[in-house]
Amino acid sequence: MTHSTVRGLALAIFVTLPALALAADKTPDLKGKWVGVSHSIVVGKGGHWPAGAGTFDNPGRAEKDLVIEIKGQDQRRFWGVTTLSGKGDKTTEPFIGALSSDNSGTFLIADTDGYLQGKFDGDKLSFCYAHTGAASTVVSCSDATRAR
Repeated sequence: MTHSTVRGLALAIFVTLPALALAADKTPDLKGKWVGVSHSIVVGKGGHWPAGAGTFDNPGRAEKDLVIEIKGQDQRRFWGVTTLSGKGDKTTEPFIGALSSDNSGTFLIADTDGYLQGKFDGDKLSFCYAHTGAASTVVSCSDATRAR
């Protein structure tokens, strides 16, 4: 290789690497509707379980249709509404959330009474939710896929 060819390759690498690094750090767009089914274990009543669903000795076990609508996003921060429906009930709850800064796809969401922690992987959200309070205790792990 000639000296000018080596210099040209070095310049091309020097110019291309920062662009590749910026592309790798791009925050994914989470806005839109995500749908799935909740798989919950519940003690007490209130919130998404207004009819009540069990005790610690005999907890309620239920599935409800789940819609997570991410209405807005600013870089890693996002917000929206969660809707659970089934068995004649339909409840909605606002939330705020953020993606982790390490580009791993992990996220944390806080709603009015609990937390949802999970991982974003392309067109799928995998997560677990938990809350405990005077009226109810809930744990739920689910998957949601991007609605088309």
